[in-house]
Amino acid sequence: MGFTEIEALVYAFLVRSEPATGYRISHAIDKPTANTYKAIAGLVQRGAVQVDEGGSRLIRAVPPDELLAGLERRERQRRETARAALASLTRDDGDDRVYALRDREQVLERARSMLARARQIALGDLFPEPLAALAEDLAAAAARGVRVVVNGYAPCDIAGVELISMAEAERSLKAWPGQQLSLVVDADEHLLALFDSSLAHVRQAVWSRSAFLSCLHHNHIAMEILNSASRDESGSLGDITLLLSRPPGLRRLQRNAEASITGGNQP
Repeated sequence: MGFTEIEALVYAFLVRSEPATGYRISHAIDKPTANTYKAIAGLVQRGAVQVDEGGSRLIRAVPPDELLAGLERRERQRRETARAALASLTRDDGDDRVYALRDREQVLERARSMLARARQIALGDLFPEPLAALAEDLAAAAARGVRVVVNGYAPCDIAGVELISMAEAERSLKAWPGQQLSLVVDADEHLLALFDSSLAHVRQAVWSRSAFLSCLHHNHIAMEILNSASRDESGSLGDITLLLSRPPGLRRLQRNAEASITGGNQP
């Protein structure tokens, strides 16, 4: 909640007690009176306590539910302000480098942000644990109209997501040394990660916005999905291949190639 130790003691005492004076509170929490009054002033500024403006100057705690709702609202406002400020600084300079990711949460958060940026199509080759961790984000992308197709290794029902059962899934799960996450969005950026079997640690993970590598990875996953769905006589998945779906990453790669010929510089 962002309280100092004394602020936390003051608030906790008031939550479980009747309104009290600052003097009584300082004795109850066994802290110097001056420090206690400073903590009370800080809690007033945070909207955590209220002071009776009558002669008694009694202090009472704002109910926890009300306090937490206010803290959450202010935190959301701060995040939105920061997001808007940082967005004005962000530039797309056509960075084609490949970056290593080391931490489990860093990998999963990058996958979530990729799905949130998706505009047209997202393809995934996801073992059971990564699939479960990203289920809500996959469904949210599909709900926005993004086509989401996943090669899966265990039964799972995710709204709007085309989940194809991986051929020889059981053998793959036994043979592969951990939980795999392969994701490509719009053929514009891709993420490859291998976790340990519990999804607690990252063995290796890389992310890139290279249009060339992302286009190749798009078709790699598309071929894996088509192989798994080879018994689907409807042929409804044929248009997920790179050249037929023509996602933004392919168009960016084509623009970059044209720019290199004409001497231009289009990211």
